[in-house]
Amino acid sequence: LTREQVVTLLYNYKKSAGQDVSGNASLSGFTDASAVSDWAVSAMQWAVGSNVISGMTDTTIVPQGTATRAQVAAILTR
Repeated sequence: LTREQVVTLLYNYKKSAGQDVSGNASLSGFTDASAVSDWAVSAMQWAVGSNVISGMTDTTIVPQGTATRAQVAAILTR
């Protein structure tokens, strides 16, 4: 799974369970924000705004990168 896929799965789960998925943040601070797939933008904005996911560096979020087991564990913990 990619990082954006993991976040989208979690976002859709929370949304279907009636949980709050507000707290959207702008992705414009990431130089690779344009690499976020159209279907994943809302989920990525929610995840960044809710501190569920952070950038791989200060300026990149790497949405198309493979989510490592450690990254998935961190996302689920947050």
